[in-house]
Amino acid sequence: MAGAVFAAPAFVVPQGAMAEVVPQRIVSINLCTDQLLLALDLKERLAAVSFLARDRDLSVMWREAQHVPITQASLEGILTLKPDLVIAGAFGHSRLLGHVERLGIDVLRVADPVSLTDIQQTYLDVGTRVGASEVAEKIAAEIDDVLGTPSRDTDVSALILSPGLLVHADGMLGSSVLAHAGYRNDASGQTYLSLEQLALSPPDALLIAERPNAAPSRAGKLFAHPALQQASRIKRVPPSALICGTTETARLAAVLADDLRQEVGK
Repeated sequence: MAGAVFAAPAFVVPQGAMAEVVPQRIVSINLCTDQLLLALDLKERLAAVSFLARDRDLSVMWREAQHVPITQASLEGILTLKPDLVIAGAFGHSRLLGHVERLGIDVLRVADPVSLTDIQQTYLDVGTRVGASEVAEKIAAEIDDVLGTPSRDTDVSALILSPGLLVHADGMLGSSVLAHAGYRNDASGQTYLSLEQLALSPPDALLIAERPNAAPSRAGKLFAHPALQQASRIKRVPPSALICGTTETARLAAVLADDLRQEVGK
């Protein structure tokens, strides 16, 4: 049976027999699908998640992941778990997933959300596929409550900066977070910036998504450079809320919106 892809922003709900069969042993091999499945509370039907799910810097569900077996995304490891559904990201592991499909095991590929709206739809689509629609609907409603009404646009510029000076440009999840909060994204369509660019044209606020427990690296050291420290107001934001679209992404957007409203008096 061919695998299915949930691709943001156009989501595909599988039809026919594949949609009707509720899987009983589900394996996730992707950090972001780990987050979805752990939140959907599948209990013993979740046979394993990726090892990254337990990383407290990357995973918002790291506590829940302590109680679920982990897998290294190898064919042998997956077959040992005897799954009837393997869930992965939209990209990567093509050869592995091809082998899995040829062995008759269903595969579901899920695209990463690129907006706050996508997050809710992804929970709903995956929830439908794995037989957890009610839980998914509760999560979607919770995200609605957390987000509330988007803030009015302001002239306050901001950048979300990840290691290596990666910025969240338009079309990325972080850009949607900034828009909800009322910030003007200063990324200007660029994915990476140099220190010189940031020093010459700093935004009003820099939101730094740095892993607190990461090993020292050249990319990480850039965050401490005086050109950044003196150029803008700096806020620290959890990288786990921006890597994968989850309820925590919505909470971050809501917190940033509240902070900015207080800052500009709106």
